[in-house]
Amino acid sequence: MSYDAVFDLVSITLEGTEISELDDMIEEMVNEQALLEDDSFDHPLFPAFPKRHICPLRSLVTSRQTIVEQEDVTEHRTDMQGVAWREGELGRKAYRCYRNRFGTPMYMFYHGSRTLEENRQTLDYANNEYFRFRYTDTNIHCSHRHPQLRNLVAATSKNDVYYLYENSIQHWSPQLRTSTTILGSPLRNAHARVPHRITTMAAMDHNLLVGGEDGSFTFMNLQTCQKPVFGTFTNGEYLEINSIEMSHSRTGASHAYVSTNDPIVRCVDLNSLETYAEYPTEWFVNYTAQSPDAHMIAIVGDGLDGQVLSVNSKEVIATLKGHQRFSFSCAWSPDSRMLATGSDDQSTCIYDTRKMSEPLHVLASDIKESVRALRYSACGRYLVMAEERDYIHIVDTTSDYKKAQKIDFIGDISGISLTPDAEGLFVGVSSVDFSSLLEFERLYHGSDTLQSDPWGSFH
Repeated sequence: MSYDAVFDLVSITLEGTEISELDDMIEEMVNEQALLEDDSFDHPLFPAFPKRHICPLRSLVTSRQTIVEQEDVTEHRTDMQGVAWREGELGRKAYRCYRNRFGTPMYMFYHGSRTLEENRQTLDYANNEYFRFRYTDTNIHCSHRHPQLRNLVAATSKNDVYYLYENSIQHWSPQLRTSTTILGSPLRNAHARVPHRITTMAAMDHNLLVGGEDGSFTFMNLQTCQKPVFGTFTNGEYLEINSIEMSHSRTGASHAYVSTNDPIVRCVDLNSLETYAEYPTEWFVNYTAQSPDAHMIAIVGDGLDGQVLSVNSKEVIATLKGHQRFSFSCAWSPDSRMLATGSDDQSTCIYDTRKMSEPLHVLASDIKESVRALRYSACGRYLVMAEERDYIHIVDTTSDYKKAQKIDFIGDISGISLTPDAEGLFVGVSSVDFSSLLEFERLYHGSDTLQSDPWGSFH
């Protein structure tokens, strides 16, 4: 497609407002790119990539900072990704518009499908800040392998965060601000074999479990970090592991629900690594989550309707209706009363377990892309929703799911994780030009003033 064909519109519109300056910036950027004759361009602020990726940055970025702290953002020296944009926010919007026009089209899996029905609740984002940016190091990089699987960040404490980079598992210490490889290359441990292409991961307490596209897994005890166990959950069948969720049984034992590209959910004992329960479904499973009271599991996948099953009897308790495309995420509130499901139809449905025949809320008209990950905070007050890229929505559940904070950045999201104490939030950004691990801290407001900072000892 030629540049003229792409830019044949009179103006660019953002949220219904014509911005002629933005159109001028993009036109100038494209004209500058057209003058380059080589296939790659070395930019002093970013690695060398094909010019279709680097030229928007060359035109729109004035400087880039490696270490970004809270003060850098509040004093407007850079954004939270260390980028100082030409013309500020206007430059960032110009880059996003350029990327959206030239990049891979979204929803390729639903080409020709019916138009989505718009019956969604509008969230109030005005003056809401529940989590504040704290720190990032742009030399720390995250990755994801599958366009729809984005559960590749896991925090087991406020000082232990695990994430995928290339095909290795890294440990990030927010206190020391250091990253260490614990699984995969460049380690030379003969026992540390990992799946050829890691697609998902989960960590809880001292357990780490990663899964790959061929059905293989690696399990590691995070206390000893020695002799990881490599195996398969699918009896040698080439079945991609779509998600892993760890939880505790009613007896307190640790287990994991493994969702794969077949109509079976496997419950795996994390001591023996043996599958001791299977839950059949009618479609391939993308995500499974157990209620905190350990009585129910929610299952979503390649079907429009999800299901809630009894853990013990395996009977279907409820069929979850409300989505118009396949779903890839679900999460329970800590009291097991509310269930959230996220879908490729760009919505999150909230169900009350006392009446699951229809969603209590359908969020939100502001969501622009697929909802790839959902997390409730341990206190139950916040529901974090991650889109495929660029946006995190943090919903205040005490407002009847009406108020929210939107975190806005540039790049694909590889995963999100709240710390077990709900004081910290980590977001993996995996786009090649903006890859990093963003850290946020929870704010406490009393009479509109910030109270204690539980992370203060780290400063």
